[in-house]
Order: sequence, then C-alpha cells, then structure tokens
Amino acid sequence: MLLPRVITALVLAPLIIWGVVNLSYQNFSMIWALIIAICAWEWSDLSGVKSIIGRLAFVLVVMAGLLPFLYSTEIIQAIASYVQETWDDNDMKVSILKMSQAVDWFGVPAVVFWLGAAVVMKNRESDLLKATPSRRMRLVTGWFLLVTAWVFFYRLRVHHGTDTVIILLLLIWAADIAAYFVGKAFGKEKLSPHISPGKTVAGMFGALGAAVVIGLIVGSYNDFYSTARLDFILLSLVTVHLSIYGDLGVSLAKRWRGVKDSGKLLPGHGGALDRLDSLIAATPVFYTGIVLMYFGIPK
Repeated sequence: MLLPRVITALVLAPLIIWGVVNLSYQNFSMIWALIIAICAWEWSDLSGVKSIIGRLAFVLVVMAGLLPFLYSTEIIQAIASYVQETWDDNDMKVSILKMSQAVDWFGVPAVVFWLGAAVVMKNRESDLLKATPSRRMRLVTGWFLLVTAWVFFYRLRVHHGTDTVIILLLLIWAADIAAYFVGKAFGKEKLSPHISPGKTVAGMFGALGAAVVIGLIVGSYNDFYSTARLDFILLSLVTVHLSIYGDLGVSLAKRWRGVKDSGKLLPGHGGALDRLDSLIAATPVFYTGIVLMYFGIPK
C-alpha cells in the first residue's frame, strides 16, 4: 500500500506545484473547481445518494455555489471605478472596495464548524457513529465545506500569492508524512479508535511537530519579527490540528456509508476526498488566520 501512495504523491506533487505557480487566476480557479466537483460527486455517494441524476444534481448545486465568489472582486472593483468616474465620490469608492474583503469573513463560520467538529469527534465518538445524520444534513454540510474550501484556496492564490498557497500545501503534506511515519514507529494509543483506527496520538504529535518546523522555517525565511513568528507557528499548529479532524470527518462519513474509500481515482489513496480531506478543513482556517494576523492585505 505504501509504494502506490509514494508513486502517486511523486507524480501529483510536482504537477500541483507547477499549477499553483504557472496557471493564470482563471485557469487555476477552473482546475480547482473541477477537483471540487469530483469531491462533490464522491460526497454525494457518501451521503447516500445512489442515482446518477441525484449525484450530478449535487455537483451542479456545489458548482452554482462557487459562482458568486468567482468574479466577486472584479465586479466590486468595476462598480467602484464606475462610481468614482460618474460621481467623483472617493469615499463611496473606498466603501465599495471594502465589500470585496467582506468575503473573507465567510471563513469564520467554517472555522467555527471545524472547531466544533473537533470537539465533538474527540468527546462523542461513539455517539457520532450511532447517530447517523439525515441525507439532507450530510448534503448541506458537504456543500458548505466544499464551497468554503474552493473559495479560500482560490482567494489565497489571488490575494496572497503563490508562495502562501505553497506554504499551506507544504504544511499539510509535511504533517501527513510526519503523522504516518511517527505513528508507525511510536503509535500505540489510538487517536480515534472507532472512526479511524489507523490514526494514533503519536502520529498527531508528529504532525504538530512538523507544523512547528514549517512555521519556524517560514518565519525565518520571511524575516518575521519575533511576535509574528510565534503567531505564524500558532496558526500552523491550529491549521494542522484541525486538518487532522478534516481527515477524521471524511472517515466518519465513510463509516456512515459503510465504505473504506470515497472513490478509486488515485492509486493507493482512494478517491479525491481521501486525498483532500485535510486540505478542505485546513484552507479556511489558514486563510482566516492569515487575514486576522495581517500577514497579507487583499489587493
């Protein structure tokens, strides 16, 4: 099982980095939307939607949720420029431009969701497995999580640059690798024995350790002052910690559905959701932290 995972990662990682660095905003948004569509297809199955028409309908509903955010910045900037040229009202122009940053606060409900999910999964694991949510509840939850993952990964690329996106990816990848090998070497106590028996407390600490290392490297490379460096390490820790519960959340959905993997798209990894579960949780958390800590100001 390890060899196919390694081969798949070695093929995909350079392609992903290349895409982040070289694709235009428009192409990047479309590729990311296609990936989210695949995740939506898989999530509809995990939610108990069996018909192809029903699953396609859910994919379309998720795609429709992306549209208001796709060109929101450009539309608001165009309106602001029109106001400036027509009425020569700079104060109104500034107020309208601030609306483009209001989308950032859409990340707060996602962060609250993942914080709450982490607490519940930690303390009510057995109850969660017994109390299967309705199909509608699972679909609504999936819609919200997939839309927020797309919105903030896209906005991270547009407003905070390719370097910030790569930092997030490296953070998740390093945590995943560290969790796997530390868990294999030292893992005895299970982190969530009923939802995901393969995850261990040692693996979690390995992932958090990797977050600290990445945080230190990024802080040193960017020459952050000491307080900002500590803040970024804290953000890295919170991001990785909640990304673990993103993984557990998809594992829980698979338990409810009675399947091992969300799909068969990636050899050794299962489906797209199996590979992106951590990133789906981490993205709004990381983005919101970046905004709150003023490491980047939307353009």
